[in-house]
Amino acid sequence: MKYKKAIISSFIAGSAGFVLGYDMGVSGGTINNVATHFNLNSAWEGFALSVFIVGAVFGSLFTKRINDDMGRKKALIIGTILMLIGAIGVYIFGDKFKLFLLYRGIAGAGMGLLFSSEPSYVTEIAPPSIRGGLGSILQFTTGLGIIVGYFMTFIMLNHQSLSQDNIWMWKTIYGTEVIVVIIYLIFLFFIVNSPIWFLMKNRDDEAKKLMEEIWPDIDSDKFIETHSKYNRNDDETKNIEHQMEKSGKLKKLIFISFFMAALTELCGINPLIYYSSDIFRKIMPEGPDTAFYQSIINGIFFTIGSLISMLTVDKFGRKTLLFIGTFIMSASLFIIGIHIYMDAYSMLLVYLVYLFIFSYNFSAGAIRFLYIGELSPTPLRAYSLGFAGIINWMSDFLVSWTLPIIANSIFLNRIFKGSSIFFIYSVFGFIFFILVFTIPETKGKSLHEISEYWSLKDG
Repeated sequence: MKYKKAIISSFIAGSAGFVLGYDMGVSGGTINNVATHFNLNSAWEGFALSVFIVGAVFGSLFTKRINDDMGRKKALIIGTILMLIGAIGVYIFGDKFKLFLLYRGIAGAGMGLLFSSEPSYVTEIAPPSIRGGLGSILQFTTGLGIIVGYFMTFIMLNHQSLSQDNIWMWKTIYGTEVIVVIIYLIFLFFIVNSPIWFLMKNRDDEAKKLMEEIWPDIDSDKFIETHSKYNRNDDETKNIEHQMEKSGKLKKLIFISFFMAALTELCGINPLIYYSSDIFRKIMPEGPDTAFYQSIINGIFFTIGSLISMLTVDKFGRKTLLFIGTFIMSASLFIIGIHIYMDAYSMLLVYLVYLFIFSYNFSAGAIRFLYIGELSPTPLRAYSLGFAGIINWMSDFLVSWTLPIIANSIFLNRIFKGSSIFFIYSVFGFIFFILVFTIPETKGKSLHEISEYWSLKDG
């Protein structure tokens, strides 16, 4: 295998998604138990679930400093250690509400750093011809993590003996996350470093040696020479960041990073994952295991969509998948809204939710951070991904927080009859679809070709 080391390292790094997905499965599956133990009202229950996201915002704030100062690999390790501290803390001290919130926040900070650092790492070690597929691993493993997390939670809760109290069980379920995080952390020590980071630090010999190992068909001397052309101009007036600012293209990069990160969440994917059982309860007959089975099916469609993206993104390109996916996302949500408004409940609504989850994950979900990472010039990559991470998690928190408010609004329900959330998310999906027309395609382009796009020569 020509790119064996790059592929293996990308798969390991991309397994950060499994850690997040597992956490989503565990936290979503036990939130009712946590709320019961602490006697939480709906507002505090939402915050207990969302404090992880708040922590992720703070973790994203430090993406640039840690990635640029310490390297992409160490950033992944640090983020995972924070996740481990958070998981252990909840397992040991989670019976006290303030400590539960603290350690969930610490775990979130670790995931925020992880999710902003992984795309930068994969972008810099992946060959252009397969960079899209390797960049989609993160979303694919997230789907797998959701399935395993929900399955583990379901099994443990349904085999709880009468002698085991509620808190012992949900703390133990959170404790299983410690094992998942430790395994991921161990594997991280075996991945290669980013040769691009070595070049950023003027460690050319180390970069060349590493490039020859992971990219055997690439002329490393020419690569280093071209890298220097765009990223090592000591004259402040000639470096690429200054050129982009002078030409107005820096604002364009920031805008793309903003709307890709924000709209991917504002279309409502995470609320549909977190609260899917409540949505399906209004459509399907309620059984003892309905919520569990629906969550598993959600995870399956999540995973299949991501797998399709992995297999096709380097063939058809980022924009093509985004065009198709965002259009289907918006249309499916709009049709759901119409049916609910007309009080026409049927299994069609369930299938449309599955279609939404599938289309989200073969397009926006799998591509957002990959695209931002490869589109950003090397000196700005960690900054762009850190900024995108902040916007992503803040948007996630905003949507998760406002969902029950919108869904239970007497005013909106009087007008839209319970369909308002789907119309709102559909509008954001359609805005996403329109904005895809404004972005450049990065399929098959080297990082240097993308840097050339941002230079003054292009306007």
